[in-house]
Amino acid sequence: MGHKRCRAFPALVFALLVSAPLLYGENSFALRLSPGAAIPLGDDLFVPGFGAEGAAEWAFGFSPQRRPFMGLRLGGGFFQIAVETGSPVVFTEGNLGLFFQWRAMDRLALWAEGNGGIFNYNYSWDDTTDTRLRLGGSIGADLYLTPAIALYAAAAFNWLSITPSSSINTLGINVGLRLDLLELLRRETRISGEKKTQEPVFPVSYAWYENNPLASVRVTNQEDTAISNVNLSFYLERYMVQPTLFYTIPHLKRGESVDVPITAIFNEAMMDLTENITANAALRINYQALGQVKQTELPLQMPIYNRNAMNWDDDRRASSFVSPRDPAAKLFARYVQSVTDTRLRPLNSTEGPIPRNIQYALGLFEALKLYGINYVIDPTSSYIELSESAGSMDTLNYPYQTLYYRGGDCDDLSILFCSLLEVLGIDTAFITIPGHIYMAFDSGLTGEEGREQFFLPNDLIYHGGKAWVPLETTLTGVPFYQAWQVGARQWQDAGSNRIFFPMEESWALYKPVSVSDAADKMPELPDEDSLISAIEESLDIYVSFQIRPRARELQEQIAASPSENAAMVRLNNLGSLYGKTGMLLDAETELRRIQRNAPAAVNLGNIAFVRGQYDEAENLYRESLAQEPGNILARLGLARTRYEQGDYAGAETEYRYLQNADPVLAEQYPYLGTWRETLGQPLSYSNRLSTTRWMDAYWQPEADQVSPALLVEATPLEEVTPLEEVTPLEEVTPLVEVATPTEVTQPAANSPALPAFYRVVLGDTLIRIAQRTYIYGDWTKWKLIYEANKAAFPHQNNPDFILPGMILQIPPINGETRSGTQ
Repeated sequence: MGHKRCRAFPALVFALLVSAPLLYGENSFALRLSPGAAIPLGDDLFVPGFGAEGAAEWAFGFSPQRRPFMGLRLGGGFFQIAVETGSPVVFTEGNLGLFFQWRAMDRLALWAEGNGGIFNYNYSWDDTTDTRLRLGGSIGADLYLTPAIALYAAAAFNWLSITPSSSINTLGINVGLRLDLLELLRRETRISGEKKTQEPVFPVSYAWYENNPLASVRVTNQEDTAISNVNLSFYLERYMVQPTLFYTIPHLKRGESVDVPITAIFNEAMMDLTENITANAALRINYQALGQVKQTELPLQMPIYNRNAMNWDDDRRASSFVSPRDPAAKLFARYVQSVTDTRLRPLNSTEGPIPRNIQYALGLFEALKLYGINYVIDPTSSYIELSESAGSMDTLNYPYQTLYYRGGDCDDLSILFCSLLEVLGIDTAFITIPGHIYMAFDSGLTGEEGREQFFLPNDLIYHGGKAWVPLETTLTGVPFYQAWQVGARQWQDAGSNRIFFPMEESWALYKPVSVSDAADKMPELPDEDSLISAIEESLDIYVSFQIRPRARELQEQIAASPSENAAMVRLNNLGSLYGKTGMLLDAETELRRIQRNAPAAVNLGNIAFVRGQYDEAENLYRESLAQEPGNILARLGLARTRYEQGDYAGAETEYRYLQNADPVLAEQYPYLGTWRETLGQPLSYSNRLSTTRWMDAYWQPEADQVSPALLVEATPLEEVTPLEEVTPLEEVTPLVEVATPTEVTQPAANSPALPAFYRVVLGDTLIRIAQRTYIYGDWTKWKLIYEANKAAFPHQNNPDFILPGMILQIPPINGETRSGTQ
């Protein structure tokens, strides 16, 4: 039994040696064919002869970089040796050998073999024949022409047993051809690709991966030789039109590895991914080995996130969600633009120019408020938390989604507002501060204009030669100007922890995208009349702050005027100031406090004209002309009113008078005198407003037609005397409380209590509030209200920054009792 085990053990070892390479190693099967010479050694009886041999070999190796290093060779052949005294001896042989091979160079391999077998010899002289044992060994070299074809040369030593007591030794020399059958039949590739790193793949940034890696692979040359022109391509079916050639390795040595980044040109089908997937991709490798082209394809698993996914490793990545092509954003923005155009305030007025960009942004802000947009914090994807971890996944909405859901968090609302403005061709930017992202837009002013012309230059951001407006879009329930003020304060408070990302620069890295099904969810547009009212109210709030210094100066002058006549002039100037900036209700309120005179009638006529109330406007212009027949602006207003009413001949009559009186002014309204050649379209509200000339003490006509009442501004107040056209002072209702009370007394039993709090209404100023009799009756006390409330002001250092709806505390000044809210 023990002997059987001993015999079985070598057989098991042989089986393992044979099976292991077949299963796990690199293999090659080749044929060798060659002629050769056989040279007898040590015996003068024989002379050299010739023959031919062939062999089939199986070579294998366990290490690809050293393949192959050993093998088995089964061969056979024949040769003859001449005998000097007779006929030649013919030898036919067969052998099995074990060989070892070493690849010395790309095209050169050296090998050594030991073999054993049998041979048959035949001597025709006496018909002698026999089969005997042979042993041998050889060394050789293979010169590879291609991976499959090689020339080889070998030298062999053979021992041939002729009789039990005699033998022949021969030296064989062969030159032949080696054919690798596996290489010929299937061009086997020996190169590996292993994925080493994987970046998150976001569909929203699909264009970004054309120049940036989505993963990396390690490519290893497992060929016996160096390889060249290694071309690496990546392909993901459905999401790519064709494979992307992303890398070329000119030369790769045997056994050498290189880590390369994978880039890809994806198509817009990526934007259809609403769920995370793991896709089956392919890595295609083409290369040349000894001049022969080889190709292989390796599978890669590629995880891809859904189209709303993103992380904050680069805040600029969010710019891809900002899309001026989003159909919902385009519809909403264009509609709001058309409505805002009808209410544009003067763009070039010296009193209160409002750049068009700011007015469009204001209109969009108020439209979103009417639409019902809300700031909603997503507890599962809050920017505050996720921005602290760059690798954390966040979910961002496209513009159409935020409109459809009517809400979003800070990044969603910033993306939406940037998209709406970009639709209108207004440049935008992202602002990031610790835990928050919001936006800014180009005001339309240069940096120099912003610093020199803007009423609050510190509320602008100066970048790239432009003056930008920072806007806190999460404040969905406040007026536009307050959202601006908060955005400016956040920028200032952040100091060095703030970053400004212009959208145009971010788009150079992360191109904007749109979603194919966005048009399926179009927004409901706000009611036009409601939107006009909201825009008007918000513009009034904005303008009230813009002109506050001048308005406050006039209010103080009115309150301090030594006479009713002087106060009337300032009051007209204040009404004109409001009118020029489109605050028509405030303008009308102030002008109607004046006993009717020519300048006031002109300005009231302007208000009616802008509103489209042409009959009333004509009556007021005629009233002014009745008092001052030479009033140039009344003539202009009457000409324009007649033109809008279709009375073109009447308009031309007034226009000819205007040309004679003030040709410079007339040149600005040529359409009034060219109606016979062409009839223009009726002026829009904003056109009527922007082209209307208001009459105040600072307007000087070209001709000598200055109203005497307006010259008061240039005369010292104490020297002003009442004019004949003005109603006697005793008949004029007092405009202001000239007396300055020094004490607030307790109210009578039947009078309203003095309020402890006051709710701000549109048009209020601290001066106007303090002047009210039930507050202090003294405009100079406005600072008391400011000091008591400035901690709650949105802009603490700006006493002019009060908004409708704010509740102000009214502190007592003489111990009086105050209660309730007025």
